[in-house]
Amino acid sequence: MKKVVKAYFQEAKWYYGKKVPRMKQYMKNGIPTSGYLLLATNSWLGMGEIATKDAFDWLTSEPPMFVASCIIARLLNDLLSHEEEQKRGDTTSGVDTSSGVECYMKEYGVTKEEAHTKIRKIIENYWKDLNEEYFKVDVAIVPRVLLMPIINLTRVSEFIYKDEDAYK
Repeated sequence: MKKVVKAYFQEAKWYYGKKVPRMKQYMKNGIPTSGYLLLATNSWLGMGEIATKDAFDWLTSEPPMFVASCIIARLLNDLLSHEEEQKRGDTTSGVDTSSGVECYMKEYGVTKEEAHTKIRKIIENYWKDLNEEYFKVDVAIVPRVLLMPIINLTRVSEFIYKDEDAYK
């Protein structure tokens, strides 16, 4: 919860300071703001003794598999919510400081369409990371049954944001 609050505070500083962060900064901050830190942690709570302290320690260390899941969720949301947030006025001087699309466009001087294409490629690469890391995790510490909620939560984000924002 502390990480989420700290990340939202960072977004508020960007917003009120009218600063668009670099893409790398944005994605790092997007790990907690994706909401997946809380969702994955909570999904383990009802799994009984298989969710050990060592497994929770692994999760809170933000391992690559989990980071990939969070960034996929954050960027998928950004791709579909970017324009809607601008229409609602969730921007400062027309610049959406809470969107990976805006960060990418500003940093690389590209159009919205080009940013979308590049971000989709970033998402694709993080899917590869997630799948690769799944097989690297020490199952003595984190059994596969605990890894599946992370993968399934990522699949949910892919489904929800595939063609349109299903939260609307």
